[in-house]
Amino acid sequence: MRRTALIIIAVLIAGLGVTIYLMYTHEPADNVSGDPDYTVTSSGLIAAFERDSSAASVKYLNKVIQCRGTVKMLDTSGSLVLTPDDGTGEIIVAIDSRYTPALKQTEQGSVITIQGICSGYSRDEASEDDLLSGLGTTIRLRSAGIKQ
Repeated sequence: MRRTALIIIAVLIAGLGVTIYLMYTHEPADNVSGDPDYTVTSSGLIAAFERDSSAASVKYLNKVIQCRGTVKMLDTSGSLVLTPDDGTGEIIVAIDSRYTPALKQTEQGSVITIQGICSGYSRDEASEDDLLSGLGTTIRLRSAGIKQ
């Protein structure tokens, strides 16, 4: 009886160890190498949220989006900001660490295509009392990469 209990405990501990190891070493899915759910320009994506934010949320949130736009700002540690040609709004992109080398080769002002998961948006309304308001729609993409 005691021996059976020790064997069961040993098997449970080994199973727990294997589970922890697999969870720790598991890489998240590569959202860039596959096909996107939607392909859109940066101005088209921003316009969709400005027209009807609830319909755009249903369509784009938590979906893989491929988007083309101009690099407004860039941080080589893992993020960049795309802006449409008309300058209204911006798309903030968190780059997957697998695509950091491509990010380091990107220059401000260049036109690139990125692919990632649309994770949220916010919209600022213009106000006479606040000079910083009215910056437009901000859309966030996560787990993204630069398409070559």
